Amino acid sequence: MGRLLFLVLVIAVLAFIAWWISREWSGDAERVEEAKHEVRGYVDRLGRELTTLAAQDDAALGLLAEAADRLNTARNQLASATTLGQVRAARETARTGLYFLGRAHETTGCDPGPPTPN
Repeated sequence: MGRLLFLVLVIAVLAFIAWWISREWSGDAERVEEAKHEVRGYVDRLGRELTTLAAQDDAALGLLAEAADRLNTARNQLASATTLGQVRAARETARTGLYFLGRAHETTGCDPGPPTPN
């Protein structure tokens, strides 16, 4: 009897954990759209700033190439995102692109601009 009760308890705990993870990572459609809207702002900022910075040295060009790569990746991730976890991944990619862009600004002697969002 004790083993059966323990087994039922373990199954219940595992089912609860699976439900919780599913709830956190899938989210409802409204939360996903709100998160996408926030990330679109970062992606748009990255795209705008990439077009305005003209770099001459190799270090800055390399940083701009990394930022452009992150921009394309974030756009693709955001376009196909259906869960909060996927939107979070796109957000991190965009943040990384903004980081590289700020370093490129510093390399060219320009103001790095606003801080990278948290």
